[in-house]
Amino acid sequence: MLTCETIRDVGRVLPWLASEPRPEPFPSGLPTEKRAKLLEVHAEALQHLYAQLHPAFDRMCKKLSAELSARVDDLGPNEILDPEGEGRQALEDAEAHFIAQGEELQCLHDALIDAGASSDHDVFKALERLAGLYGWIVATMQELRWAVLIADGLRAPGNGRTFATGADLVSALDE
Repeated sequence: MLTCETIRDVGRVLPWLASEPRPEPFPSGLPTEKRAKLLEVHAEALQHLYAQLHPAFDRMCKKLSAELSARVDDLGPNEILDPEGEGRQALEDAEAHFIAQGEELQCLHDALIDAGASSDHDVFKALERLAGLYGWIVATMQELRWAVLIADGLRAPGNGRTFATGADLVSALDE
């Protein structure tokens, strides 16, 4: 059964899965042979990270989405999924982590280009593939977070007020 602890745990474990160390960009003064070898090391490390993270995230995403749908259907009228907001915060933190990781990949891309790496090398395909995965993770974390917020918002007890127009809503906010 899906609980806010499950959502929180998923949000906290994803950054750990993606925290595998990556090699640093190479200095520009290295001989061609060593630069080629370092590019291969970079490509292999990025491909390995993708190969480890993608299936784990894919399985987690499918399971969490299915459990979220089932749990929402089982909730009572005033029961909410994430009463303390810990699950939402964990998803938000994971989202921020993968946004930062994507920015780090862009910095690595720029550093490799600046160091003279050929733009058609496999390392750039691996960088692009991993950046795409990070983008997918960010989008999924946003969707899950919003699904929890919307489900909780629909079930939270309200004050019974409804608003016919946006102006009515804005004026009520001032009260």
